[in-house]
Amino acid sequence: MNKTVKNALLWITVIPASLAGMILASLLWRIIHILTTARYLDLNSWFNIIMVEVVSNIIAGAVFVFIGYKIAPNNKKTVAIILVALLIVLAGSSFFIVNFITKEYFTNIGIISAIFGSIVCYISIYKGEFDKS
Repeated sequence: MNKTVKNALLWITVIPASLAGMILASLLWRIIHILTTARYLDLNSWFNIIMVEVVSNIIAGAVFVFIGYKIAPNNKKTVAIILVALLIVLAGSSFFIVNFITKEYFTNIGIISAIFGSIVCYISIYKGEFDKS
């Protein structure tokens, strides 16, 4: 396959793959939680809510940035910061939907957690913790 075609295909798949990875990571964490600790916790306890909502969204935000970083053929750190910015913009629109339309205020914690996870992942990328040694 021609290198230009391969790079174009990689660029096309950055955002869809990041979104798919984000959804799958959140779903996988929720399944792992159900199969392990959820049996021993009250489903309405604060600890359970934190384990599900906060941790799954932190993981999802980090995976969103990390997958885009790994798939991008070049300018990886720039792609990572663009994905963080994109997530923040999407989170801003989610804040509007959550607070003014649906009035589900607890969801704000999940949105903030996803932003936190993406920023932490970008900081790790910026420091070079994921670069090949």
